[in-house]
Amino acid sequence: MVSAFTYVIFGRTQAALSLALLLVAAGGQPAEAQSVDPSVADAVKQFNLGATCRRTYEKYLKGGEIRAFATNRRGQCGYAANYRTPEAAQIAAIGFCQRGNVGGCTVVATFAGTAEINRSGSEAPGRIAWPPDVPSDEPPDANAAGLTGVCRELYDTYLLGAPNRAFARSSDGRCGYATGHRTIGEARKAAIDQCGKLARTTCEITAAAEPAAAPDGLLTAVQPLTLDPLFRLHGPTRATGAIIWSHGRGATSDGRRADRRSAPAATIMRTLGNAGWDVYRADRAPANDTNTWGTAALTLGIEKLRALGYSKIIVAGQSAGAWISLMAMDRVDGLYAVVALSPATHGNRTVRTTQKANALREFEELLNRRRSPETRVVIALFDNDDYDPDPAERVRISRDRAQAPGIPLLLINHPSELSGHIAGTELPMAQRFSTCLRDFMARPSVPTGVASCN
Repeated sequence: MVSAFTYVIFGRTQAALSLALLLVAAGGQPAEAQSVDPSVADAVKQFNLGATCRRTYEKYLKGGEIRAFATNRRGQCGYAANYRTPEAAQIAAIGFCQRGNVGGCTVVATFAGTAEINRSGSEAPGRIAWPPDVPSDEPPDANAAGLTGVCRELYDTYLLGAPNRAFARSSDGRCGYATGHRTIGEARKAAIDQCGKLARTTCEITAAAEPAAAPDGLLTAVQPLTLDPLFRLHGPTRATGAIIWSHGRGATSDGRRADRRSAPAATIMRTLGNAGWDVYRADRAPANDTNTWGTAALTLGIEKLRALGYSKIIVAGQSAGAWISLMAMDRVDGLYAVVALSPATHGNRTVRTTQKANALREFEELLNRRRSPETRVVIALFDNDDYDPDPAERVRISRDRAQAPGIPLLLINHPSELSGHIAGTELPMAQRFSTCLRDFMARPSVPTGVASCN
């Protein structure tokens, strides 16, 4: 029995997830553990459990030392027991609860060892030492930096680069920048060197940024999410909101799932980071890289960020990460926005043949099933995308669904000179559409229908 649950930890297939649930339903009895969870009677009242979920909760109480229980308080629930970590149990419990495209599932009880932890994880928000509120060393745009001529364009590109980064200028109007260096000192030196190649006067640093450092307690509190260190961190009381980035899915030359956890977030996300959004990552290990596991982990991550105090949350991704982000619209209430760059999940070999009808139908279902009508949606589609089943039809579906049931939709529709499945993640995409994306997110409200970038 334990081995079945251990197998599910790694989320290899939805079938494995279902198998473990069936084994429990068939009467498997994991080891008993002392619990301070709510009693059955109290849980029925607190979580609005019906008869079926009451029985499921009774099984949860008899579970092993690390277990979790999730419910949407409307008749759907799930539990998981005998996992290696509380976060793995929580993800599995949400996955069980979400079977059949059920939304609203949250973790309401978790037990680890001989101590109960709250539904938000094992770290209380008050224990996190958020960074002090210090002024940024970077003007937010070229106007604020007082730049003219070619330096304006260079500064816009600089702001899209990775830390450690620095920007230098001279009194005679020359400038240079450096991004992605090992230390801030190296970035400053490289920026001055670049500026000095053209300047006739001394170059000075006018902007610099270091990677985000995770404060004590944060990484524990947001599991299964991680902090993206290539963005500035403000904390929930000062940030505009939080973004959860989900990477794409790939395969190695021998057909195994590739490890995409080191893939950087799309460059255009830096525009939102510069606008005050904190950026987290929902990375998926190859063994866990399924839509079922990914959506459950994303749901749990949203719970964790809300418990920390983030009121606005954007879920964003590319390819399979974009698809999982769209799936979250039907699982979670109150998402601020979804950003889907080249959404895909049906591969590229048969997506335009035997899988074409399924791919289009499921894409339309994702847009039809939103729990919160006010959730803003950004969809970016590109020419020469081998994972797109029918480019014209996906545009039609997007436009039609923006009208009915009604979506506040920013559609980036096959822009010229941006081509391929990963075009949405690259620098030219950010250079052309950053301002449009930033403004779409900054509006107090967005009406339903299709918006576009001029």
